[in-house]
Formats: sequence, C-alpha cells, structure tokens
Amino acid sequence: MYKANELISFWAHLKPTEIAFADESHEVNFRQLDMYTRKIGFLLTETGIKRGEVVGLILPGYLGWLFSLSLFRLGVTTMMKNNLSDFSPELIPDWVISLEQHPGKDSQHTIIVNEDYLVKVNASRELDEFDGFVGPDDIATFYSTSGTNGETKYQSVGAEYIWSDALRLHSSNGFGEDEVFILLPFGAAWTNLHAAMCLILGKTYYNCLFTDFRLPKFVSKYPIRTIIGSPAQISAFLDIQQQTGTKLPLVKTIIMGGSPPSEQLVTRIKSQIDCNIFNAYGSTEAGLIAMSRLGNEEAEGAWITPQMDLQIVDDNNNQLPAMSVGHIRYRRKDMITSYYKNPLATAQFFKDGYFYPGDLGFIDHAGRLLLEGRSTDVINLGGVKISPERIESIALAQEGVRDCAVFTSLSNSGVEELCIALVVDSDFNREIFEKSMAAKSPHAISWAQIATAIPRNETGKIQRNLLTRD
Repeated sequence: MYKANELISFWAHLKPTEIAFADESHEVNFRQLDMYTRKIGFLLTETGIKRGEVVGLILPGYLGWLFSLSLFRLGVTTMMKNNLSDFSPELIPDWVISLEQHPGKDSQHTIIVNEDYLVKVNASRELDEFDGFVGPDDIATFYSTSGTNGETKYQSVGAEYIWSDALRLHSSNGFGEDEVFILLPFGAAWTNLHAAMCLILGKTYYNCLFTDFRLPKFVSKYPIRTIIGSPAQISAFLDIQQQTGTKLPLVKTIIMGGSPPSEQLVTRIKSQIDCNIFNAYGSTEAGLIAMSRLGNEEAEGAWITPQMDLQIVDDNNNQLPAMSVGHIRYRRKDMITSYYKNPLATAQFFKDGYFYPGDLGFIDHAGRLLLEGRSTDVINLGGVKISPERIESIALAQEGVRDCAVFTSLSNSGVEELCIALVVDSDFNREIFEKSMAAKSPHAISWAQIATAIPRNETGKIQRNLLTRD
C-alpha cells in the first residue's frame, strides 16, 4: 500500500473521529482529513496542477501537511522549503504554493494560501476520484540535505518507499509506534517522514509552530511520550518548561540528534523530566544509523541498527579493525545511492554502494560506534589538525554555556586564529570560562564571543561557514 489516497480513505472509514493531526490551534480527525484533502485536490486540479509536475510547498505545518497529502493523493511530486530563498538550479518546481509570492516563480504558477483561498477551500466541492501515483517508482517527493558538506543537495523518494513499511527503517524514533513530537520544522526530511509514518499507522501527527510558552503547554495537552530534537532545541524547550512550570509526567523518552549533547544538558534533562535519554546518529540519506542511551552510567558508544552495514575504513577505503579511527561508511537495503541531478556530489559521497557521510569514528570491541568528529570539520591551523568537537565538548561542560561552535578567523594582523562562539545564560562567568579552557582545551582559544544562537542546519549540525569574528 503506497498510495496516500488509499491510506486516508482506509482510516477515514475505520476510525473517522480519531485525531489525525493536532497543533496549537487545530485538531483534524481522519474523516475531516479525507474531506479537506478532497476539497483541496479539487481546487488544485481546477487550477491546472497535474500528475508528473513538481510543486514547491512553502507552508507552515498545518497547511503544509494538508496540501502535501492532497498532492500525494493526486500523484503530484512535492518539494518542501521553509523560506523564500532561491531554488537550486537542478530542481525548480513547476508550481509554488506559499503564503506569499516567491520571487523566482511567476504569479500564473503560484497559489497564495491566504484567508480568501481558505474560504474557497471550505466552499469547494470534493474531488470524487484521485489519480494517485501510477507505479511504486514514481517520485513522490524530494528531500534536501546539506549535512555532508553544507551545500544543498536533493534526493528523490519513490511512492512505494514513503507509503510503505520500508519507512520504518528510516524512522528516527525506533519505529514510530509511540506518541511522538518532533521539534524540527515540518519541511525537514525526518519530520515529513514521521508524518507519513503516523498516517501509515493511523496515529496522530503532532505539530507546533511556536517555541514560546505555548510549546510545553501543547506537549502537556496530548499523550506525547517521546520528544525528538537537536540538543539546542531540547535545551531551549527545557528553558520554556522551567519558566512556565509545566509538568510533563507522560514524557518518557527524549531523543537528540544532529550533534552530541553535553553532559550538562543530559543532567539538566534528568532533573526536569523523568525520562530515558537517547542520542541518535543518522542521516537524511540513510535514516537512523545508531542509537546510544545516555545517563545512568551507560557505556560510551552507540549500538548500530541491525539493518545497517557500517564499516570504518582508511583513506584508501580499506576496512579497519576494532578501535581504529577512520572514515565511517554505511549502507542498507532501500537506501538512496545518488543525489538528484548532481553527479559530482554523488561521486564524492556514494562509493561502491556505501554512503560516506564525512564522519570519523571507530567501533569498539563490543561493537559500539564512537564518533570522533567530521573529516570536513577538522581544522588545519598552521599545519596542526584540530578537532573542533573535542574543544566544543569541553566548553559545553563549563557552567553557563548552553551552546557553542569552534571556528577560525583572521586576526587584524592577518593570522588565522582559533575562535569560539558561545550561547550562555546568567551563570556564565567569562573569567572562569577562559581559565578553565586554558587548562583543559588541547588547543588555545584566541577569541571567545557571545552569540544569540549557533547557526545550524535543519538536523542540528553546525554551519561553521556562517560564523565570523565580531
């Protein structure tokens, strides 16, 4: 079963009044989901959108969810964006559906979803029959990724994959049967895949646009048991929970990914929420790779998922023995093996059936994976190879440091120096921090600056190229 219209019709008949979607201001049951997507489908068909075309969606969670499902029922390919930035030359959509006009698309091929358009949706007739995708290999959607080298690349996802049990292998929450809330935006690949998994299982997809006091209140309103996000997102969530005094007795699991959380953050989670804490290692290209449990004196390292063939290799792609640091590569059944219309990036990151994410690590004697940073992140400072993640882990252990990122910058004299950007709270003391870093860091920090936020991509990985010295 890979057709969205079959899934929606199935659940609309089996449990019509159960909630299919919930956010801070909407609750949609499966019967309403069937009705709304039929109405939207009718309007989109009348506009001229047809199967085989690509539609770019620049919509927030609730609208993005409804319109993407409507397009899936029509058999139309989608791509998600979170802003009005330029489209990549290899993937320019035929249509754009957005809250406002995109500068790269003419008005004749743009649908503006405003209050007037939503009135039209409610007044529209329902589409009786949907064409759907013709075959399992039809491209259902495109996901963007920039985790390997910071440059946006696209991967195509077939209809059979996104609407089948194969999606479970890609899930970041250990198969998705629990009531899950993901802090990543709806346009992120893992969030969209989770939304599809919820529809496959006939479960509620939870979404919240806000990151203020409404966020923990939303989580406490529903039977959410698992929260997924980057360490920075989880830290911000804890701030708001503490400020609002919101109790979350139903939350039993927190999963973080994108970057390793600090011991300070793990300790803070345990003090505020009685839950199990996990760190997920994965990629948009291959999904969940490994999981580690944090706290309670757990052994260091992550257990590799059974479906994954993961190896550590040297610069010549020769497999290394246990405890040897090298390049991580992995493969699994149904993994993508290329980027869309990007042969250069495909040749760089896909070799011999394996995906090379650019990460360094080793496998211990027990079979656990331990990460040692990214090969692309290694800083060459005057001939000295520096791992920024080692320095960042030391900085994150210091009192008052909530987030940080190491980068290089030219000094006034033209000499490249090692710098660190810090997101701090009221407990931060610069003098104590500098003394501690001088004593503990393997490399001297020449400049430390306070930042409001660390630039990260949608999966939480630091975008060092965006960091500059103030």
